[in-house]
Amino acid sequence: MKIAGIDIDKDAIRVVELQKGMRTFSVASFFSVPVQNGNLSEALKEVSKRIADAEIVASLNGRDISFRGIRLPITDIKKIEKAVSFEAEELLPFSPDELVIDYQAIEKTEKDTAIAIVAAKKEKIAGYLNTLIENGIDPKAIDITPSAISAIAAYYLDQKDTYTVIHIGSADADLAVFHGKDIRFFRNIPLGEGWEREACNTLYIYQAISREEIKNIYMCGSREMDAILKKELFALCSIEPARIDLSKGADIKIEGNGEYAKALGLALREADGKGFKINLRKGELAYKKKDAELKKRIRYTSLLAGIAVFLLILNFSVKYYTIESRYQGVAKEIRKAFKEVFPDVKNIVNEGQQMKAAVAETKKKLRLLGGRVKGDVTALDIFKEVTERMPAEHRVLLFEFNLEGDKIRLFGETTSFEAADKIKEALLKSSMFKEVAISDAKIGAEQNKVKFRINITLKEQI
Repeated sequence: MKIAGIDIDKDAIRVVELQKGMRTFSVASFFSVPVQNGNLSEALKEVSKRIADAEIVASLNGRDISFRGIRLPITDIKKIEKAVSFEAEELLPFSPDELVIDYQAIEKTEKDTAIAIVAAKKEKIAGYLNTLIENGIDPKAIDITPSAISAIAAYYLDQKDTYTVIHIGSADADLAVFHGKDIRFFRNIPLGEGWEREACNTLYIYQAISREEIKNIYMCGSREMDAILKKELFALCSIEPARIDLSKGADIKIEGNGEYAKALGLALREADGKGFKINLRKGELAYKKKDAELKKRIRYTSLLAGIAVFLLILNFSVKYYTIESRYQGVAKEIRKAFKEVFPDVKNIVNEGQQMKAAVAETKKKLRLLGGRVKGDVTALDIFKEVTERMPAEHRVLLFEFNLEGDKIRLFGETTSFEAADKIKEALLKSSMFKEVAISDAKIGAEQNKVKFRINITLKEQI
């Protein structure tokens, strides 16, 4: 099997074909086709002729995607997908119906799971796909630049600390931060005047928020600006960047051709399975090409599965009728106990859920009635203290004020990371608050807005 990664850049289309065996893979070919006078169609047609027998992986440009890292208090992978849609609706300025959303878990602990969410406009992906298919290229997957960079990092770098990989294209740069082989952050930066300073500022902010020191900076992609870029990044970030050597591997070698990094990364990700994988070709945009042998196997497997299901249903039916009478007896006892505890409830549908709802409502009323701090401070007084402490020189929007016991959680939006820090400093000056910490701050869907989460500990519980 051949797997082709294609990198469609402004000036050329670059392709790397990997030959995949049972347990190994190697470079079958790599080439580039120039885009003459902006005529992308002719270049795509030429590429399609040369990779006709390969499975193709393409990618959206970094500027066309939204990349967000979040941490969910969930460890069950089956439950994460439902939570992702809800979180994406909160994080992104578009309806989920307008987007194609995919994600990957990047770190899992006993209490929570860190995931990276990627979203792109459905119409953007559809337009991109139509252009490819009309010119003879039907990609199996639509991946993203961070996936390509992560595959390159996983294969060519042996790093356990926090580091950055910058891929330089003809019009923009893609910056990804990794810890070991796990991606932590991604940003696309247009190659305008002063973009190097913007890249270093981004890294500085990341370090300040994450409290992780970036040890190394690696470069891949175009070599045209290597000398200037190394000098600028060292002067701004005090880290001398190094170029990733694509001739390092015994089987995967592309001598002296750094501009093929993205195409190679896309093919590597699909062939080797390492790194960060996203496929935006989903739902109505899913890959439609079908293999006749695969369909035959599916039919055969379905027949066997049908027989197995029939036997399971038969076995289940026998057991069901055996335990049904016992269940009915237990249900009657539960209903009787519920009526004794809640005699005013006339319409009983689900005893367990209705009991939880009643308890929750009681707790809510108690919180609204309010406890006291030092005898004369209410929850409204604390809310007033928070809002009056907001710095007047910055625009601040609060979306969430959550008070439980001696803990307050704020979620809001402001104009910059500096403004978020000033909010924290202002709140620390309050005599009501014992501790104030920024738990999260990140650039929103609009680049000039920063979303933040602040946790506050009261001096006394309310």
